[in-house]
Amino acid sequence: MAPIPNPNSWKGRLATALREGRTALGLTRPQVADKVGTSVGTIQRAEAGRDLPTLQMAHAIAVVCRLDGERIEYLWRQASQRGRKAHLTRARPLAQIVNSAELGLALRRAWEKNGCPSAREMERRAKARVREFGHLSRSTAWRIRERDQPVMSKHQLFAYLVACQVPEARLYLWAEAWQRVRQAESQHDTAGDARQWALKEAEAEQRLREAGLVPEERFRGTSVPWTVRCRRRTCRQISRIRYADFIVTGRGCRVCGGHAA
Repeated sequence: MAPIPNPNSWKGRLATALREGRTALGLTRPQVADKVGTSVGTIQRAEAGRDLPTLQMAHAIAVVCRLDGERIEYLWRQASQRGRKAHLTRARPLAQIVNSAELGLALRRAWEKNGCPSAREMERRAKARVREFGHLSRSTAWRIRERDQPVMSKHQLFAYLVACQVPEARLYLWAEAWQRVRQAESQHDTAGDARQWALKEAEAEQRLREAGLVPEERFRGTSVPWTVRCRRRTCRQISRIRYADFIVTGRGCRVCGGHAA
């Protein structure tokens, strides 16, 4: 077999892995080609280290040669990033990120800039520094990079970034972005709760008026006693009700028992 031109390059490492996997099983190139369903020349080029095989071909050879498929994919992705401009996900600078969608894009881009490491490789890297940055399973790494799951904690954020080999000096910038997203979304939730409460209060007041009652104080909840006044000119009496009871009975004024004219 001819030597691999540059065995220390990513392309060379992939070729070496494919070649060593075949020879470890005692298979010839024609045998591998027959099992894969391709030509001997294709197997030879994949092992030569000059041209990069397709990912599908690399996977097929890995299956036949009983190699670690995720490691082969990792080597292939690293090799595919060299010698060409990578098409990275567009993401805002960290200082401009204000929501989880933007943070998700930035995390995806960090993974791509690192050469798209496999989930298993990311898990391995995070495990090597678990005492410093926390645990990261391969399933969690996959969900975060595919934007199927937001980052749930600062430890999880750091573990993911370490798995993407982001320089430690930049971790604080990511932490600031993550904290900013949490604060923004917390405020949004609070504003949403306030809007829901205002609608509920307006609905309660409207239902009271339709029953001939006028609230004398702000609505404070369905089970909290509520001071109301009868709208009938001949009554105008003040009473205390619970809105939860009013919804069930639909009764108007407790004094005169009537509705507004």
